[in-house]
Amino acid sequence: MEEFVSGFGELSSADVQWLQNLYRFTAENILPVVVDSEITCKELSSCLFHCLCRICHNCSNPCCSEGKDGVILPLSYRFISLTELQSQQKTPCCSQLTWSTSHFKQWTLHEERFLVGHKVLSRTNLLLCGVLTDKISITPIASVSGEQQSGGNLYLQDKNGFIPCEIIKLDARWLGHLVLFPSWSYIPQSGAVWRPSGTEAGYLEIIEAPFPVFPKLFIGSLLVSSTLNVFLPDSAIHLLDKGFRCHKVKLNIAGELRRLSPVLSVRGKTFFFFFLSSFETDTCLPVVVQVPTKLMWHHCLEVSKQYVVTKVFVSSLQGTSYKVFVVSSSSDFYLYNEGSVKEQTLVELVRVSDMKETVNHELTSLDSKEESSQNRSFVDWSNQNTIEEVFESKESKIISYRGMISKVLNITAGLYELDGKFGLCVAYQQVVNCGRGLRPGAQVEIHDAHLHLKESDHFPRIILCCCLRSALVVMEFSRLSTEYQPYSSIGNIYISLLFKYNLDLPNYLWVVHIVETLIKRFCPCFLTKQHMVMCDIDTGVIGMFFNSILKYARWNLAARPRRDIYLEILAESHHCPLKEISQPHFPCQSPSLSELLSLAEERAWRDLDLASLLPDAEIKHLIAQQLNSKLAWSFDILNPEDFQPQMILTGVFQANSKTGCLQLLDTSGALDCIVHNSDEVNQVAFSDTSYIGCLVQLQKYQLVIERFICSEFPSSKHLDDPRFIKEKHTRIYAQFCAADLQVLKRHAAAARTALLSPAPQASLSSAARAALLSPASQASLSSAARIALLSPAPPASLSSAARTATRSSCSQACKNGEVNSITSNQHQGSPSLPKMPRLEEVVLQEGHVGESRRTVCSHPLWSGGEAVGIQGEEEQLVEGTGTSSEHSTARPSRRKERACSAGCVTQLLLVTHKDALMLRNCQYGRKEGCEHTNGSGEAFTQRAKTGLGLAFQASAVNIGSPRQWKDGGKIEGLPEIEEDLSLCSEYKNRTQMLFMGKAVKWYHLISQGGVYRLIASKQLDTSIFKRHCSSSVPRKTLQRSNCPLYLVVRPEWKFQYISTLPCLHQSQLSESQLNRPYLEKLTSEIPHINSVQDVLSHRFSASLVSFPAIILERSCYEPNRRANFAAVTYDKNTPGISVPGDWGLKLTVGDTQNTAATLNIYVDLLLLSYTRGILPGALVVFYGLERTTSRYHNVYCKYVPSSSASVLIIPSLEAVRSASTLSINTCIADMPLLYLGSLISGRENHRQGIVCCHVVTISWLKLQWICSRCSSIFKQGKCTRSSGPCLSAVAVFRANASVIVEDGTAEARVHCKDKQVADLLALSSAEWEGLQQHVGPRGKVYFQYQGRTGNELHEETIGDVLMQYLGVICTSTVVCRPIQLAFRFESRGKPKLGHTETFQLRTVACGDHQYVTKMAPALSLTCLDIKEVDYRMLCRLANDRLIQ
Repeated sequence: MEEFVSGFGELSSADVQWLQNLYRFTAENILPVVVDSEITCKELSSCLFHCLCRICHNCSNPCCSEGKDGVILPLSYRFISLTELQSQQKTPCCSQLTWSTSHFKQWTLHEERFLVGHKVLSRTNLLLCGVLTDKISITPIASVSGEQQSGGNLYLQDKNGFIPCEIIKLDARWLGHLVLFPSWSYIPQSGAVWRPSGTEAGYLEIIEAPFPVFPKLFIGSLLVSSTLNVFLPDSAIHLLDKGFRCHKVKLNIAGELRRLSPVLSVRGKTFFFFFLSSFETDTCLPVVVQVPTKLMWHHCLEVSKQYVVTKVFVSSLQGTSYKVFVVSSSSDFYLYNEGSVKEQTLVELVRVSDMKETVNHELTSLDSKEESSQNRSFVDWSNQNTIEEVFESKESKIISYRGMISKVLNITAGLYELDGKFGLCVAYQQVVNCGRGLRPGAQVEIHDAHLHLKESDHFPRIILCCCLRSALVVMEFSRLSTEYQPYSSIGNIYISLLFKYNLDLPNYLWVVHIVETLIKRFCPCFLTKQHMVMCDIDTGVIGMFFNSILKYARWNLAARPRRDIYLEILAESHHCPLKEISQPHFPCQSPSLSELLSLAEERAWRDLDLASLLPDAEIKHLIAQQLNSKLAWSFDILNPEDFQPQMILTGVFQANSKTGCLQLLDTSGALDCIVHNSDEVNQVAFSDTSYIGCLVQLQKYQLVIERFICSEFPSSKHLDDPRFIKEKHTRIYAQFCAADLQVLKRHAAAARTALLSPAPQASLSSAARAALLSPASQASLSSAARIALLSPAPPASLSSAARTATRSSCSQACKNGEVNSITSNQHQGSPSLPKMPRLEEVVLQEGHVGESRRTVCSHPLWSGGEAVGIQGEEEQLVEGTGTSSEHSTARPSRRKERACSAGCVTQLLLVTHKDALMLRNCQYGRKEGCEHTNGSGEAFTQRAKTGLGLAFQASAVNIGSPRQWKDGGKIEGLPEIEEDLSLCSEYKNRTQMLFMGKAVKWYHLISQGGVYRLIASKQLDTSIFKRHCSSSVPRKTLQRSNCPLYLVVRPEWKFQYISTLPCLHQSQLSESQLNRPYLEKLTSEIPHINSVQDVLSHRFSASLVSFPAIILERSCYEPNRRANFAAVTYDKNTPGISVPGDWGLKLTVGDTQNTAATLNIYVDLLLLSYTRGILPGALVVFYGLERTTSRYHNVYCKYVPSSSASVLIIPSLEAVRSASTLSINTCIADMPLLYLGSLISGRENHRQGIVCCHVVTISWLKLQWICSRCSSIFKQGKCTRSSGPCLSAVAVFRANASVIVEDGTAEARVHCKDKQVADLLALSSAEWEGLQQHVGPRGKVYFQYQGRTGNELHEETIGDVLMQYLGVICTSTVVCRPIQLAFRFESRGKPKLGHTETFQLRTVACGDHQYVTKMAPALSLTCLDIKEVDYRMLCRLANDRLIQ
């Protein structure tokens, strides 16, 4: 080193130090890779110094100016090794040794203005030196083959390694020589981007040509040194005909480079094609380059230049009929010079090489085969606006274009943006160099690209797409500081889908959009991006998604042949998937849940017609209260096919710990769900906990939109005025069958044990299930079918192999954390449960009307208002799936392994009852310091400030004893039953469980009659399952008193659904290892399920009832609450719990065997959590309703805190829509034809029907105008209310009439109203409107008929024209005529037959004679509809009576 420095004479200390660093850098990094092993470090350092002097001699950089001593040293620059550059430089940078500061600013000025938001490259003073090579390794000890070493890429090498580099224009003489780069940019790979295997962390962009360190070794020229015999394309093209065999005969060819294909790598072979065209015609010679050492030609060859290629031979491509010229290992290329070449003919080639023809072939001048150019357009890229002219024709065009990459749209999918307005797709061709150089700001040149217009709404309108004939060349590197995002087709889910389905451009862009949407929705909160884009197209998330789309969503892909790369590149007529422009047909869409909710809500209010929500016959006669009550709730149902394209639901199935609802989640929001089981035979509520945390997809579902309107419409005339709508809300949720859930990614949770599933049953078909609740089939469904619907199936035996498989599946489920990831270490510091207070110390404060269960206790670890949102559930899900939203995936998995190894405590339970999910005051009556408080008002006020919390209670029976497991993964089968039969021989303790806070998420997964395994962490021993409500009373005393155990469910505890008790009866396990008396004992603990007909029976005496029913009608009513009931404080605006408006629900339900047997259920929604899915046509099972009898002996039920409801069957869309448009009162077509006498005798037990009768007389008629607000008489344009003024100016017309009819078997009194009165009087619309106008000035008109014999006079005023008109029309034959009457039977007017006092003595006069007879009292009917009688029906009725 001293000798090297001393050769420069006297230098400053800075110069000496710089030269010493140069010498040290040369010795450590450059000397080991120099080919000449005899050169010394001093000589190499001197050569490197002189190379720098040549660079700095003519540069404008002040740092390279000559010093006082005459030595040019760039002291501000230093040499850096490749390893140091890659390890220390984390941001893009550039170094320009020859540039001044002004030159650098001018270089970066243009792109910084064009691409807003990007910074220019930061300048650094670093020098790079190394060997430029086209191989990964050039050391003699390299063990890899040449094929593995070369991939057509360039690398810079020093002692420590290699770094890829991109050069715009490569001189082949640089390869293998030591060079110094004066101007370059280093682009590191983005740390957030997944790196394909085999790619480096960064690369170099060589801005200026490198300088050779040894210029004397840089010899040779690209010009031909001597005269060469060459074949021109017009002659050489005949060598590719089938008639010639000239294999292994090397020759020289020349021509103009017309086309250069991209570098391809197929089955481990890397190659590319180029085409030399004739100087006079369009004849082209295809040349293939596959020699590893010649692949660097791809960087040297330039389109439109003329070349001579030496020592090529003709060969056929394996498996094809194409013959091409092949570059050999001794081949070379030169620039064409007409004076240095001599054209050779085929005759000379035959003479020299003794080549014989196998067939007769004339060596004459043949017409060249011209390439079809009808679809080729060459665009002058200097004028980019000319690209719009191509769209005058709708045919696919092939153009060339030059522009700048302005944005990377999706690097993995190969999508870029050009000039801010065009798109670029490179997915249809390979990019072997992983897309190096394709950064925003780079100038690119595209040859032979396909032009497509307006293919997708999510990408630019104009897209240039590169096929295998296209060429994409970087003309100028980007000057912006944008990170490198590698592109690779290996392990690329987009490319895998592209080639699997052979997609055209519209379908490919749609696939890209769907995949982008899924990644955005579920990464990284639920899944990592690596898990999402797994290239396994059969078992990966994306692959399973599109497989199901192809199978179920009718994804019609055009039949296209498989891509042939040789045909695509070599054929005269172009063939590729981009040639034809197909009409896009997208099979489905899968937007985010927030977008779905916004779209559904917008559609719900946009398509809403308020008038359509009201009955046509009643719309004009409703007062304000009735009108607004009917508008308060409405719903609409959408199928996936109602969206265009079809809507597919995708989300993470989870239970909300705040509202208790089942939901589908993504990063944008949540969609509530109602799930029912697919087994119509063993009909139970959905309880499968194995779906929790799974990524699922739904293609068959119903999207329900419930609308809530708080309005103040004075009458139906103002429905078009939006000012009267004060508030409106929507509840949107999906309802579907559990069998339609397709799991895309499991949360390490398997299905429940197969041993306990029932024997295979002949389930109903989808068509039968859809028709089950249709209006036509509800009444006709047989009794046997209804009983089978709710009865367990007959037992079936299972083999021992199935039993063994079941145990192993249960064991594997626990090993994989499939019981919702038991995380015991998360709560190691949690205190144990304290002793429960005495019953008299518990302060009860619920105060719900009709409440039957008032046990209210809680634990001080939870507050009454504690609830978590989606974020908490996402964290739990991330932990269970082994993914992380911000950190590594290994940490949650290690936590799960520690949790499983820590063990757990389990208890098998049979749930016998579940209370309502409602706002409860679940607080201890204690102050701080565990001091008990009294029930004073001050204590209640202090507790009320905390508000009410959502909670529910469930009763269960313990099956077996609690168990403690050292390893939670070793739970197999049902050891609680199998191993210790003595535990099952006698009745065990009951358990009362309280769910509050986050534990309410289990509400919709816990059903009556279900068997569950409760799993707690090992830190809590088995005694946690044996505690009673009181700690001061001895345990034996509580047991003798049959007091239940009391258990407060912690949020981290898990429930694993095992089976139902009927399925446990059917399993083989019950036959071999369970005694029947014990199972019967357990069955007796479940409350008996009645029917609606049983509840309606007067002999029924139970106060709490449970029954399945079909929802026939749903309406709103104003509940009659106690005055002091409003003192209970709670937040009415709690999202997801309450509903807007102060009203309740009235449900009219029908029996599953006979929908004519109807029952009303009243639900007060003040404190209850709103239950979704209670829609007309749904089959719902109600538990614990309070049965009540009115003063008119009508039976109805009330929903109390001990009640619950579960949706068993979701109705078909047709049934729901028919039920929404045709209420129970207007389903005339399905009503039976009856006789009035049959109703009195009891032979017919129908509550509604049709009768053909004769109008005897109108007893009375009342016509009036009433105030829409207060229902007072409205007279002369104002309300006549006396108790306080009423400012309402809107009136509603009302009409009521009482009619006596008879059909020959009995008579009945029928009550008619409003439109029915007009039909009874046979008035036209104009006559009815005129009658209303005459009543207006009076406000009210009452007409009563005084007699039936015709001798009595009408009560009418002489001179009153209106009364005379009513008297005439009510007694005319126009009114007293035969009619067809649809009616509803009033039970309170039904006579009690069998009692003597029910029959009355009646005197009937006929002329001079009078007759006395006993007659039954008249029936009381309510008119539903009046129609003119069909006389053919009268004839049929007459015949029927004669036969009887």
